[in-house]
Amino acid sequence: MNILDQVTEMVKKLSGAESVTPELSLQNDLAIDSLNMVTLLLELEDHFQIELKESDMNPFDLTTVASVVELVKRYAEDNYEEKS
Repeated sequence: MNILDQVTEMVKKLSGAESVTPELSLQNDLAIDSLNMVTLLLELEDHFQIELKESDMNPFDLTTVASVVELVKRYAEDNYEEKS
């Protein structure tokens, strides 16, 4: 399972949405509030074994599912192998 698929599954669980695509807005389309956003960031760190910088944890910068995937890729490319 690649990073996009893993992030999509995490967002599905938090939002309760049946279908999640990269272009969906976290707030407007998936109704992820600030508390869920913090939960998502913590789950990303735990799942991908990364440590996000405080400057990258601004929920206003993470507007879509794709922006979350790009954030994970920036941190995880060097120390995380995608599972096939």
